[in-house]
Amino acid sequence: MGQPFFKTMKHRNTIFILVLGILLVGLTGCKDKYKIVEPKEGPAHLVIQPTERYIGNIPLGSGVMEFEFAMINDGSEDLQIGQVENLCSCTHVEFVDKPISPGHGRTLKVFLDTGQLTPGEFSRTVIVHSNGGDVAVDVSGNRLN
Repeated sequence: MGQPFFKTMKHRNTIFILVLGILLVGLTGCKDKYKIVEPKEGPAHLVIQPTERYIGNIPLGSGVMEFEFAMINDGSEDLQIGQVENLCSCTHVEFVDKPISPGHGRTLKVFLDTGQLTPGEFSRTVIVHSNGGDVAVDVSGNRLN
């Protein structure tokens, strides 16, 4: 009896080539896989979902919390994010600074340092400026003692 099927080099190469071929066909055949919306006629237009995030009660010592928002271009021209304005030193943001194609989206990450919050209700706003308009996102909650 010969070697097991997966132990021969000939079969390993065949399986590798088969898997690679399936991956390449899958990647090239799904070009619009990441399209989120059908673009509308007109200039770039920024939509952020959601625009508000209520996070409830935050206990002392919660550290830095991360929140994700979807930035979507529902216009028919490329969307360029300009400046992202943090209205509090307790927040900072991360995003890929490249144009967003019509109908596509990108993630905006907002980080909130809860250690800088005073006890009580809070609301922190970040404003995204772009060639498709300005949109504010808000993270709110209640910092416990």
